[in-house]
Amino acid sequence: MIRSHMLPLAGALVLAAVAGSTSVGAAGSLAEKQALAKAVAILKGDPYGDTPAAVAANITERRLMPRRDSVCGGGATPVWAFRVVIPEPVNNPDSPIDGWLVIDASSGRTVCATLPFLD
Repeated sequence: MIRSHMLPLAGALVLAAVAGSTSVGAAGSLAEKQALAKAVAILKGDPYGDTPAAVAANITERRLMPRRDSVCGGGATPVWAFRVVIPEPVNNPDSPIDGWLVIDASSGRTVCATLPFLD
């Protein structure tokens, strides 16, 4: 039971909870695990790995950032950037891979990549 002198506090708590959930929902950014799953799906296959675990093992960094701070450049749209490193690719061990896959933080679609075989 909320007493009348507690109503302002109760109202403030409800507003804070709604504001917190709204701001997270409004941002619409994929959680790290969701973004990683999208990146793995994009990368799956030669030379990045044939299984989700193999692909994930080649991702050495994950960053949520404004697009302008990524290798793509551009505006303030949030993106997830994944650094992919493969020192000795199976089919071409003399050509190491070290680059970035950048995906839109809301949709998970590719924004740009500095990796071979990705457009």
